[in-house]
Amino acid sequence: MKADEMIDYVLGQVEGAERQRLEQALRAGGEPAARVERLRQAIHRLLDDGTPFEHPPELARRTIAFVARNRRRPLTLLEYVPVRVPFRWADFAVAASIFIAGTLTLLPAIQRSRERMNQAGCVFNLQRLGNSLAQYASLHPFLPYPPAHRADAHAGTFAAMLHDAGVLDDPTILDCPCNGPCPHVSRELVSFDQADQIRRTDPARYQRMLCWDYAYNVGYRHASGHPGPLEVELSARIPVLADQPDHEDSRIKDGNSPNHGGRGQNVLLGDGSVRWFRTRNVGPHDPDLYLNNERLPRPGVHVQDSVLVPSKTPFHGW
Repeated sequence: MKADEMIDYVLGQVEGAERQRLEQALRAGGEPAARVERLRQAIHRLLDDGTPFEHPPELARRTIAFVARNRRRPLTLLEYVPVRVPFRWADFAVAASIFIAGTLTLLPAIQRSRERMNQAGCVFNLQRLGNSLAQYASLHPFLPYPPAHRADAHAGTFAAMLHDAGVLDDPTILDCPCNGPCPHVSRELVSFDQADQIRRTDPARYQRMLCWDYAYNVGYRHASGHPGPLEVELSARIPVLADQPDHEDSRIKDGNSPNHGGRGQNVLLGDGSVRWFRTRNVGPHDPDLYLNNERLPRPGVHVQDSVLVPSKTPFHGW
């Protein structure tokens, strides 16, 4: 008798003549009969659930009554709270410490990332202004400068001259993103003549118009002794625009530009490149970006003595 035939016989899966043949073989006794008996006992032990469990009296009725009673009563929030909190206060303290440490580590990184992004925005603004100046230079032999009889014009009107030349339409690039937008800043660009007229007739509007963050090169004293503009052919490595200095009334204060928290200033050179200077010294012939070699906010004493003044400073200085 084969093993699979024994299993089928014990489980009652054999019928008819096949079952009669197996029973006849088992009646003969011997090893097959003993193996079948052991197999039957093993299977019965697997199927035996043990002593039957007697359920409490009236369990079904009480279960139905409990469900009906609680279905009518809405559960409160507290009934969802576990009886035992699955963590200890020590676990909570450790988690809080990790969270605080992570936050303290992450915040400075976020701040530095924001500062770098804003500084990159400032560089982008200066590059766009450099493009406008390059277009202006393709039409003129010198950088924007007022006529001799308008020497009292402010340095910020260089933007109006670019606007007159049709190379600047967006005044928002005159605002450094690092120090936030100027309050109540005007979004208009007018012609040079209109700007001068507004300065004389509507000072409040004029102040809003020139609420810009960049300082402009006001030229130098030419061989004649009179101040004049910076020639395009000489301007390649000379600062043309930069973050404006800290100033009050007619005085340029010490230190770097406040646009970047005093850490330094972005400077646009005449060749269109933008460099970061950590000090106001930009070269052996130009120890101060914002003052001439006589320590005054006036045109330079020679062509390499670049002087960049705030937008509301006259071209010929205070």
